[in-house]
Amino acid sequence: MSKATQQLKDEHEGVKLMFQILDKISERHKATGDLNTDHLVDIIEFFKIFVDKCHHGKEEDLLFPAMEQAGIPRQGPIGVMLAEHEEGRGYVKAINNALEKFMAGDKSAAAVITDSAERYMDLMLGHIDKEENILYPMGDQRFSKEKDEELFEGFEKIEEERIGAGKHEEFHKLLHNLKEIYKIS
Repeated sequence: MSKATQQLKDEHEGVKLMFQILDKISERHKATGDLNTDHLVDIIEFFKIFVDKCHHGKEEDLLFPAMEQAGIPRQGPIGVMLAEHEEGRGYVKAINNALEKFMAGDKSAAAVITDSAERYMDLMLGHIDKEENILYPMGDQRFSKEKDEELFEGFEKIEEERIGAGKHEEFHKLLHNLKEIYKIS
């Protein structure tokens, strides 16, 4: 296991925890009609900043090009991952747009929020599985120790540049707080 792909796997754990939280929000909405918009605003920010700008940024800007250079064709697993990143962005945008409508008084938008959230979670859980069990091991087999270190350092730089100092810790705190609120073990 390389340091670079281990960092990505560690980030996946945070994403999966946020999905458990989002699932609880959807379940609560279906059972009671209650929808905590403040929590959803924070979750959408997590998806836009942490998942897309930071995590997907590391993959799209550094990992995937390094894999291509190592002989893994773009018209294979890498292309599938890129397409799924785009599809995921569409779901996050749909959740965000529906939340704005809901907050402006359109209560029917709640169904779009929960439906888009479920579709996003289904897509990304399968996506994470493919990355961890197919794509990352392919790269790990081909990367030298030096390349792994270069990727890891590049990942750190992306995190610093794209989300800024302290934001990663804020997201960890958000995950912890929401985990407690929604009683996820």
